[in-house]
Amino acid sequence: MTAASILYIGPGGGVTIGALVVILIGGVVLMAVGFIVWLRLKRFFRGEGKAKRSAKVFTQFIALLAVLAVFGWMSKHRAKGERDFGWANGFVDGLSGFPDAFKQSVKEVQKLPQTYVSTPSDFVPLNLLEEDVLTLTAYSNEEEGRQIAVRNLRNGEELHRWVLPDTLGPLKPHWRVHHPLLLKDNSVVSFITNRSPLFRLDAASNVMWRQDSLSFHHAVNPAANGDLWVCAMRWERGGRHIAYRGRYSMGGKTVQFLDNSVARIDPETGYILEVHSMVEVLQNNGLDHLILRSGDAQDPLHLNDVEPALTNTAHFLEGDLFLSFRNLQCVLQFRPATGEVLRVIDGPLAAQHDVDIVNDSTLAIFNNNAQENMGVYTNTAHNYPTSKDQVELAQYHSEITLFDLSSGEFLPVLPGLMGSEDIMTFSEGLQEALPGDRWFLEEQNSGVLWVVGPEGVLYRGVHEAHHAGHHHLPNWTRVLDAFPAE
Repeated sequence: MTAASILYIGPGGGVTIGALVVILIGGVVLMAVGFIVWLRLKRFFRGEGKAKRSAKVFTQFIALLAVLAVFGWMSKHRAKGERDFGWANGFVDGLSGFPDAFKQSVKEVQKLPQTYVSTPSDFVPLNLLEEDVLTLTAYSNEEEGRQIAVRNLRNGEELHRWVLPDTLGPLKPHWRVHHPLLLKDNSVVSFITNRSPLFRLDAASNVMWRQDSLSFHHAVNPAANGDLWVCAMRWERGGRHIAYRGRYSMGGKTVQFLDNSVARIDPETGYILEVHSMVEVLQNNGLDHLILRSGDAQDPLHLNDVEPALTNTAHFLEGDLFLSFRNLQCVLQFRPATGEVLRVIDGPLAAQHDVDIVNDSTLAIFNNNAQENMGVYTNTAHNYPTSKDQVELAQYHSEITLFDLSSGEFLPVLPGLMGSEDIMTFSEGLQEALPGDRWFLEEQNSGVLWVVGPEGVLYRGVHEAHHAGHHHLPNWTRVLDAFPAE
């Protein structure tokens, strides 16, 4: 999401202010040019001072060609990076890129909000479920508001619905309500991702509390005592909700980057009980060198899950947190009570999301198995030839990866099925363990939901939307043991 605000302009439509400004400027320029040309032609055909005006028009035409020639020359050298024109750089770059910006802005106006995904014409759903699979999910409704619902994948039945009230503030069309959590009184906690508030709604969708002092993202999970642990970013003075709170220097260059935090929230009041900066945690544990691993200098950590330990075992204590960092390519075991990082879990993980505690000695990690910048070439300065003799690696797909806390070994789950079904999401994605060695999967980028097991695929479906040919983008679906909450 860019810094520009998002505007609603019609049923199912969203557009950034920047796009509207580009279109408005383009329209004004075209109207002005058209008006000038029309006046010239009108005077010419009326014979009003043809000779004098023809000479004037010719002179203006020559001057215009000269200006265009200079502008073209400046644009060429700016594109090649060969010259610096000082204050004129912004003008040249902006004007030369205007047609592309205008074209992109028109496309942006016409497309649906990013909370919807296009359903492939050849998509074939499958439902072989014989037992209920209850899911808690958030999505956009027909009024372009947001709803949270309990849905049974087995029969498609919706068991309960919460509608976000207007008192939470206007929602821009692209904003996502994320990772809802059901509490015992059938209230739900959720948040507007990468923003605030974190909020709690009772069973009738009334706001019980809201927390606006942090911005929230990715995940919220309960501790053993019911407190809530959530991924967050601290607000800066002046109201910036994403803060470049980290900084390091190397070779005379200063790099500023996004810090992430974890916050513990009182579920009854929404009050913030404690906040831990991840940059400070790494620094205090002598692990700040991990930041240099990332290929993303702006966002080198990218915390995407916080999983509290609920019991004491030989490998963790109640209150420990397992933290997944996409861009560090690792999971940390962190003890908030002492500030200590007890374990760095890395290995065959790439851009992973979602860490779950399966039992006393096993973690499940959703290994996206994706290159950090999604395979986009970052070096465009050199056009190297493609070799005819290439080393062929695997066709990568996302994996459910088990990590044994005793041995330190990694074990992929159902790798053949994951590969044959080509289950792949470059970002986000999650797994939930189900009875009978089965797993629920959210293939987030495509919006496809799966239930898989030793017997194969039991469910493959999408959350259908009210826009034809589209379905809802998943927002970290949660699997429930029962409903009403017990």
